[in-house]
Amino acid sequence: MEETQNQLETHSLSPLADEKRSNHEEKISAWWLVGLTGAVVGVYLLVYWNWVSMPKALRRADESTHPDRFIAEVAKQYLFEMSNVGPRVAGSYTNEIITVQFLLRVINEIATEANPAHKVEVEVQQAYGDMFLDYEKYPQTSVYQGIQNVVARIIPSQNKDPDNYLMLSSHFDSVPQSPGAGDDGTMSVIMLEVLRKLSQSPHPYDHGLVFVFNGCEENTLQGSHAFVAHHRWFRKVRTFINMDVAANGGRDIMFQAGPKYSFLMKYYRDFVPHPYCTAVAEELFQADLVPSETDYYVYSKYGKIPGMDFAHSTWGYLYHTAYDAYSTIPNTTLQHTGDNVLALARALANAEELYDIGDHEGSKAVFFDFLNWFLVYYPLWASILLNIGLSVIAISVISLSLWLLSRSTELTIWQLVLQGLQSMGVILLSIIVGVGLSLLLAVILNAIESTMSWFTQTWLIFGLYICPFLMATCTGPVLYIHFVKHDHLSLHARVQLLLNATCALYVVILIILTAMSIRSGYLFTMAILFYTVTTLLNASLQVFVKHASRYWIYVHLIGQIAPIAYFSSVSLTAFATFIPMQGRGNADANPELLIALFAVLVGLLVTGFLSPLVVLARRGYLFIALIVAFFVVSIIVMVTSAGFPFRAHTSPERFYIYHCTREFYHQNGTLRRLEGGFYVHPQDRYTGDLIREVALKFEANAVPLGDQCEKELYCGIPFYQNTQHGQRENGLWIPGYAFTLPETIDLKHVGSEYDAKLKVTTFLFTVKGTDHMSFYVSPVKGVRLVSWSFSQHIPRSGLSWNGQDVHYINFVHGIDDRPYEFHITVQGSASKASEAGWNFYLNVVAQYMHHEQYRTSEFGRFINQFPLYAHVVAYPAHLISKVF
Repeated sequence: MEETQNQLETHSLSPLADEKRSNHEEKISAWWLVGLTGAVVGVYLLVYWNWVSMPKALRRADESTHPDRFIAEVAKQYLFEMSNVGPRVAGSYTNEIITVQFLLRVINEIATEANPAHKVEVEVQQAYGDMFLDYEKYPQTSVYQGIQNVVARIIPSQNKDPDNYLMLSSHFDSVPQSPGAGDDGTMSVIMLEVLRKLSQSPHPYDHGLVFVFNGCEENTLQGSHAFVAHHRWFRKVRTFINMDVAANGGRDIMFQAGPKYSFLMKYYRDFVPHPYCTAVAEELFQADLVPSETDYYVYSKYGKIPGMDFAHSTWGYLYHTAYDAYSTIPNTTLQHTGDNVLALARALANAEELYDIGDHEGSKAVFFDFLNWFLVYYPLWASILLNIGLSVIAISVISLSLWLLSRSTELTIWQLVLQGLQSMGVILLSIIVGVGLSLLLAVILNAIESTMSWFTQTWLIFGLYICPFLMATCTGPVLYIHFVKHDHLSLHARVQLLLNATCALYVVILIILTAMSIRSGYLFTMAILFYTVTTLLNASLQVFVKHASRYWIYVHLIGQIAPIAYFSSVSLTAFATFIPMQGRGNADANPELLIALFAVLVGLLVTGFLSPLVVLARRGYLFIALIVAFFVVSIIVMVTSAGFPFRAHTSPERFYIYHCTREFYHQNGTLRRLEGGFYVHPQDRYTGDLIREVALKFEANAVPLGDQCEKELYCGIPFYQNTQHGQRENGLWIPGYAFTLPETIDLKHVGSEYDAKLKVTTFLFTVKGTDHMSFYVSPVKGVRLVSWSFSQHIPRSGLSWNGQDVHYINFVHGIDDRPYEFHITVQGSASKASEAGWNFYLNVVAQYMHHEQYRTSEFGRFINQFPLYAHVVAYPAHLISKVF
């Protein structure tokens, strides 16, 4: 480094090239670039260490010295009892009886120990209702019967019932075959401990607090809708904190807020001890890049109240699997989230804004934490002013830099502007080539079916996608300086022009993002801000301090430490969240593209103001060769067994399989087809390959659905959700034998009533089945639906079948398992002669999600063929298809 120091001290910002000094003498050692790379890696590792560092988990013994703090050990003990009963599927005995009784017992114990200043009340809500989910291709009517929520509240024991409430919400049900310790047992037990600590305060709160333990979230968010639509306490709720989980462990990220109530961010900033949030996460989530939804959607859309959404989302490989167990939840995670939620709830329970929350409606906000140390937030209108103002200042500082350059060179300011535009073209072309190389590789890997090698070996993302980007962004400036000579500018001055060009390009990007109201543009705001400050500082030092120009590069690099650290933190969050999601997404999508886009964005933000510095090295091509070598090593690892995406128990491959028995009937009620088999719903790019291999071991063939989807309504498959029909081209059918279930669908056509005045016919039905059922209603051509009992109005159709409308109804019953009565009213007559007397197709589906005892020996043998790295969600399903 002493040699490097001496080299740098011989240079100045004076752009006039010394005729006696060669380009070689003006350059620095290539080892300097290696040292700079090491420094960047060191910053990343420090950020990672900070990112995984969590608060000390408190034990019961600590409560005497920390009476106001959240106690993680108490929550963990609740979690042990809650998660060890097995999967808690809505409608099951475990969910409706055991878990409800557990929550009631704990809350009643908390009420007994509460401070006399408070009254803690608890009740079980049993709800009946419906809601319409207006998804683009597959809208659905969601109907629930007797589902249960456990609802508690804290109100002052002496004063009158408050007029305004803060709501805290989580759900206690789980998906099939998962103990649900993470999703959402973690948040449920955190709420229990927050309830306990809030009830022990010696002072009453200005507002009431409602705790909603939702018993049916996993099935289309029905529990939260039940509370919004049918519980009297909701009328007083002014804002909420929703808590959900898509991972096991890690920090809680606050990823949705408002909307348009930025005062919530003020409370988060002032009171949350471990801030972790970003508007980037909110925009990505609301852009449907996350394949799930939370109760925040129901509370904001149907309840029309503002709130916040918290989640654990990092490294969610075990989410919705049998491995989501008690042992995977660290006490430190409970402490981190408990500290945040308890502090925020205490503050909002006394918030003045809740008295008249309508007066505080504003705009959306830009928000982000800086390395989990503190929160920055400002409303959208302020971000527009900030971005425009910063852009003007940045361009002004670049202009000042050019003017200072022109004072000591024979070039005019306009000639320097031309040089700057050339530099901008070089930077832009380098970025375009870099992005193109990375995306091209993503397309190639998908085409040759070599995807997701980074699923477990996450470091491969750097080698596969960031390295090609760096090759281009480093090579472009090197070639430009080598082939385009300029005798009037020193090498260092030309590098500074490249850096100024990068800043100007970022300004253009920021202006475009601002015009589109994309709040994530603050990432470029940060990059521009720090570069502008250091450029202005260098310009000032050049004017006022003799020989200060010798150290310009050090000023520049010091100014890059903070943004590099922040962008490293953003990259950790993005990759830790989205990498596991690629194993449970759309089998049609190319997972490489999304990861490649994230990679090049991270590469652009982290290295944008560093890669032009390669030009300063004597043998910069050696550094580029080092990047190429890392890329080659990554390719080699990718094609070996180390690049296989999945691992047993830690990063499994997911499979969703129905053992189907299907009954198809003629219009006269006679059976036209009875068959059985296995339907495999695809989860990732590799589903088909393994299933075909397993089927061969089972001495069967896995075939596409093919013309079944034309012959039968929605392929005649008992899809759990109608959205699964969207993957029909990737789904596989393995023929088997029909079987008899102990609890079959009992569909009865009770009768029909014709109204001669209205010329409509009403068909009356009752159906008895399991707790998860669904109905597909498709009127034949010439007949239209007039009304039905599933909801007040007939909603729009989903994706049509053979030109017919298709309406989907999702039905769940909780503790009330009485037969479900419904009617369908139609008008008109069939337009096809072959369908004379027909009115509509009705498919009834039953999903036996938690009925392990219903599995046949044939089903068991099939499942046992899967390798250890496979996680198989498998259960029987029954379909009856009739025409009326």
